[in-house]
Amino acid sequence: MVCTETILGKIVEKIVDTVFQSVGRHVGFILHYKRNLKNLEDTEKNLQKQRSDVEGKVNEANHRGEAINYNVLDWLRDADKIRQEVEEYRNEKTVKENMLCFNFSCPNFISRYRLSKEAEEKVVHVKHHAEKGGNFGTVAQPKEAPPELEFPCIRDFGGFHSRDKVFEDIVEALKDLEVNRIGVYGTGGVGKTTMVTKVGELVKKDGTFDEVVIAVVSQDVNVRKIQGQLADRLNLTLGGETEVGRAIGLWNRLNNGKKNLIILDDVWQELDLDKIGIPITDGNKRCKVVLTSRNRNVWKNMDVKEFAIEILSKEESWALFKKKVGNHVDAHEFRKTAWEVCEECQGLPVAINAIGAALKGKDMYAWRDALDKLKNSMLKDIEGIDQKVYASLKWSYDQLDSEDAKSCFLLCCLFPEDAKISIDDLVRYYMAGRTFHRDLKPDSLERALDRVRTVVSTLISCCLLLDDKYSENVVKMHDVVRDVAISIAKGEKYSFLVKHGVKDWPAKSTYEQCSMISLRPRDMRELPDELVCPVLHTLRLDCTDDESGLQVPDRFFSGTENLVVLDLNSVTMSPILLASLAKLAKLQMLCLDGCELGDIAILKDLKDHLEILSLRRSNIKVLPQEVGELTRLRLLDMDGCEELEVIPKGVISKLLRLEELYMPGRFSQWEGTKPTGLGDFTFENLVRFNIVVGGLGYPPYIVYSTGVLKLENIHLANPLERIGLYPSKSFSHLTNLSVRYCSCKYLFSPSSARGLVRLKRLSIWRCMDLEGVIGNEGEEDHEDIIPISFSRLSDLTLGDLPNLKSFYPKKEKKATSSESCSAHDAQTVLFNDKVMLY
Repeated sequence: MVCTETILGKIVEKIVDTVFQSVGRHVGFILHYKRNLKNLEDTEKNLQKQRSDVEGKVNEANHRGEAINYNVLDWLRDADKIRQEVEEYRNEKTVKENMLCFNFSCPNFISRYRLSKEAEEKVVHVKHHAEKGGNFGTVAQPKEAPPELEFPCIRDFGGFHSRDKVFEDIVEALKDLEVNRIGVYGTGGVGKTTMVTKVGELVKKDGTFDEVVIAVVSQDVNVRKIQGQLADRLNLTLGGETEVGRAIGLWNRLNNGKKNLIILDDVWQELDLDKIGIPITDGNKRCKVVLTSRNRNVWKNMDVKEFAIEILSKEESWALFKKKVGNHVDAHEFRKTAWEVCEECQGLPVAINAIGAALKGKDMYAWRDALDKLKNSMLKDIEGIDQKVYASLKWSYDQLDSEDAKSCFLLCCLFPEDAKISIDDLVRYYMAGRTFHRDLKPDSLERALDRVRTVVSTLISCCLLLDDKYSENVVKMHDVVRDVAISIAKGEKYSFLVKHGVKDWPAKSTYEQCSMISLRPRDMRELPDELVCPVLHTLRLDCTDDESGLQVPDRFFSGTENLVVLDLNSVTMSPILLASLAKLAKLQMLCLDGCELGDIAILKDLKDHLEILSLRRSNIKVLPQEVGELTRLRLLDMDGCEELEVIPKGVISKLLRLEELYMPGRFSQWEGTKPTGLGDFTFENLVRFNIVVGGLGYPPYIVYSTGVLKLENIHLANPLERIGLYPSKSFSHLTNLSVRYCSCKYLFSPSSARGLVRLKRLSIWRCMDLEGVIGNEGEEDHEDIIPISFSRLSDLTLGDLPNLKSFYPKKEKKATSSESCSAHDAQTVLFNDKVMLY
């Protein structure tokens, strides 16, 4: 009995203690109301301090060009959500504190109890998140350097046994700890670039070096450009404004304990490696440099171990020549003449390829004529280029059947050495250039694009231009070929003047009868007050490398009344556009890319002929109403105009002939409003519209294209249909679609997807919430009646999509639930069998 009473007593005691503890805890929420609120405030402040520390590390990593870890980005995003939740809690607390109990003067204890309890729970959550932020060892990882060496080089130069020994010797020297500078020299077009590129590929592959990067130096030495090329290939962001500051950043990156190989191609004068930021002089044996040049004297004071690249042997030249033109040259009637033609190429691959391409498939009389012209050609003296090589490349140019091809070839020499020449830029010149198309002018930019691509394809086939394996929208020109092109272009027939890296304006006698001028100043103090050049048709003035901020004088264009193409880059024309420019009544193309501009309303005076207006990367803030008077405009490019704030209502809508329109990113005040659909605008001729829609913190407003559409930095909770991608025939011509940083669950609704019947390329990148490309949330799917098919899709790029589960969930579900596939289902597959997935 006593035992039972004891047990019951302990049970009752336990129950009473539990009840009192529970009651006490709940009463404590009321009694400690202010303390709990204070704890939440302090804890949230500590979290924000922790967030600032993490964000500082992230900013430093971004500055170094490193890739931020996903868990760090998620933590920062969650920290912002917590801050917002605490702020909402504060607002609710303020309201509830002002509420009285039953309208009496006493506080509302029920509200205080709930708020205090909620505050205590939030404190635990906030503390836990702050602790996670303090446990980050690193916030980022170094980005991998590009896996392949991207470099302009003629193909089919490999496999020459005479070069095996020098190749092996260069590789052996790179492995020698006592050698840190190597020079490779030889005449222009002999294959120096190909040699060092192949060496770089080998020593990267076999682990001799961790990183191999290349920069083109060229005749116009620009330290900032060299630094930029190296930084880009190292995925490094150089934050310094001066060359010295940038050199320090590059020096630190290359002095990181890794084995680094730097290849500096096409060197024309002695280089100060310290000034660039290459850590060689401090005894660093893990960083080495390879230089190439036509002239071995450029490194006579640089302590370089040098190697010569000799011309091909006669047997190797003949083998390469046969590979280009075909084995029929071994036939008795061809062999003697073909051998002599090959000898005229002087064993240089660049000449052999060009001549071989031009003679491929030609009859015997064409071969004899070629040989005669090559032997009797007027020789040109171009530094570092054999005179026979000039003759062979000039002959290849002469063999071009199309005047358009010849004009396009010469036009490419207006661009800087080793430049990536945009096809779009060539199209713009073609549309406005009188010397480009001798016959009828194309009736649209689309037709002009077709013509330019045809011409470029011809020049690539003839080995006079190089395609780019990374982009189909750019071409390149071998430096030797460009030298020959400039030599041809400055002749009496064309009268071009091409000078890059000039410090002083050329003498009047050198340009007053020119039809085309391309100048790229460097440290030029001033421009002449007036440019007197009455027959000038095209002027390209690129001040990208000139840090002095050249101001264009008011009367500068007074003597160029026949100017048709004006391409200015990074010059200053403020506070208003020049009156002399506005008097260029024949102007058809005006590019003011990267220019410091003031009021440009005076452009209305160019309305009679102006068809192409480019303001890329300029500082304009408002597009004036007067631009609407340029009713002949076919193209308006404002890409990169990040300071643009307002386009007044009706300006764009008046440009009824517009075929291409390019808008800047983060732009929201379209025509002074914020439209929500496509009905506000009608562009009958628009075929290309490249626009970055919305931005971080900005809602998206307008999307329209029948050619090219690019969406960036969009934060949406719904499919793209919400921002204007309605099922409409407007998108039936869309061929390229790129979507990045879009916070939506699905990209297309089924009805939107059905409208993209011509889509060729689809790129989706870093859409963190994306679960499916096509989704039918909130929309009835009629796939059984109208199937979805991307039958023309050839390239599909999907990257950084952590939540992607499927392309089209419904189709996949249907496919897995069926035991067999009917003939109808087989005809409604999403893709054809040639789609390339990246």
